[in-house]
Amino acid sequence: MNTHDSRGFTLIELLIIVVIVGILGTLVAMTYSGIQSKNRNSQRQADIKILQSTLETYYAQYSKYPSLAQLNDAAWVSKNMPDLKPQNLQDPQWSKNVKACTVDGNSTVIGATMAKCYTYQVTTAESSACDNVKTDCAQYTLTAMLEGGEKFVKGSLN
Repeated sequence: MNTHDSRGFTLIELLIIVVIVGILGTLVAMTYSGIQSKNRNSQRQADIKILQSTLETYYAQYSKYPSLAQLNDAAWVSKNMPDLKPQNLQDPQWSKNVKACTVDGNSTVIGATMAKCYTYQVTTAESSACDNVKTDCAQYTLTAMLEGGEKFVKGSLN
C-alpha cells in the first residue's frame, strides 16, 4: 500500500483559487471605478453650482452676465469674480490633450457642450450673441457632461 504525503494543493484546487481571486479582483476594480466616476460627477455638479452662484452675484452688481471671453480671461475673473477659483472652471477629467477646451495649455470654458469641458452659453435677452460691449449678456446656460452621458444643466435665474 502506497501512502502519499499530502502537504500541497492539487492542480484543481489551485485553479479554483485563481478563478475566485480573479472574480474578486474584477469586482473590486469595477466598484472602485464606479466610485471614482460618481466622485467626478459630484465635483462637476458642485463646480457648476459654484459658477452659477458667482455669475448671479456678478449679475446683481452689474445687471449683466460676463461674456464667454471675459469668463475665460483669468485677469478679468480674478478682478471681477475674486471668489471663483480657476479649478471651478475645469472639469475633473480635463487635460492638456483635450484641445477643444485648452488654450495655451490652460483649460477654458467653451460655448458648445463637450465631454471633459464645461460649457457657458451666454446670450442677450433675445437669445442673440452678446459681448458686453455692443450688447449686454442677459442670460446663460451652464452645462457639464456627466460620465454616463447625462448632462447637468443650470441656467440664469433672472
